[in-house]
Amino acid sequence: MDGATSTLRITPLSEHIGAEVTGIDLKQPLDPETKAKLNQALLDHIALVIRDQSFSAPEYAEAVRAFGKPMMQHYSQYQTPDNEFVNFISNQHTNDKGERVKHGASWHTDHTNHECPPKCTVLYAVELPKEGGDTGILNTRAGYDSLLDDYKQKLDGLKTINVFQGRAALRESTKQVTERDAKKYSEAMVQPLIRTHPETGKKAVYFHTVKVDTIEGMEPDETRVLLEDVLGRINKPEFIYRHKWRLGDMLIWDNRSAMHQAYYDYDTSQPRTLMRIILEGDKPF
Repeated sequence: MDGATSTLRITPLSEHIGAEVTGIDLKQPLDPETKAKLNQALLDHIALVIRDQSFSAPEYAEAVRAFGKPMMQHYSQYQTPDNEFVNFISNQHTNDKGERVKHGASWHTDHTNHECPPKCTVLYAVELPKEGGDTGILNTRAGYDSLLDDYKQKLDGLKTINVFQGRAALRESTKQVTERDAKKYSEAMVQPLIRTHPETGKKAVYFHTVKVDTIEGMEPDETRVLLEDVLGRINKPEFIYRHKWRLGDMLIWDNRSAMHQAYYDYDTSQPRTLMRIILEGDKPF
């Protein structure tokens, strides 16, 4: 048995979501058995926190290849200078109005305005406030399973139309979209409101609370009411893993079965900076 496999420990953090991974250094080459265990754990637990890592941006981009291939992100102004696939997510960012940007302040899943949105999002802590600044991951697979059958039937087959800032958004984004990004990602994308996981075959609620313009056949106001209702039904404490950051943590989750958000319940004068990578996904169905 390889050394990495022998020291690897995967410990579930709750019944429905989250597991802690220890005993592994992702800067070291991983054998196929270890990679398979990590990827299966991600499918099983939706979110993994991998402790005690230490990365430069290029090392981070290389390490996450254990889970997939990095892809380019929105908001190119946040790219790290050392690697184009790594973005900084910081509470110190401001937009062109001088307003503080609140990254990910509501439940969402990333980049739904792409034909093939990312299968996973990965964060790595660089700077942290003294307390707070947690990241929440919501298991939308368990959320979907908890819905009544007639409500599931109402949702199955509905399609969302996704843009940078949708008219049905549950909140307005404070981020500044660059001309480069606006041109590159100008096309609206249609996605299923309930998507099927390509590896597990299980269904999950799937939408971005900022990027939905409408549900096909509905007006923006009607769309917003339905999305708020869906989110209200699945947003249950037992389906949420609330990650309390420590330096050295790498947090990865499966966007095909989850939404996430940042909690702004801390002193935002204290820097909170994460490095983010997203991994290539497939076309939702």
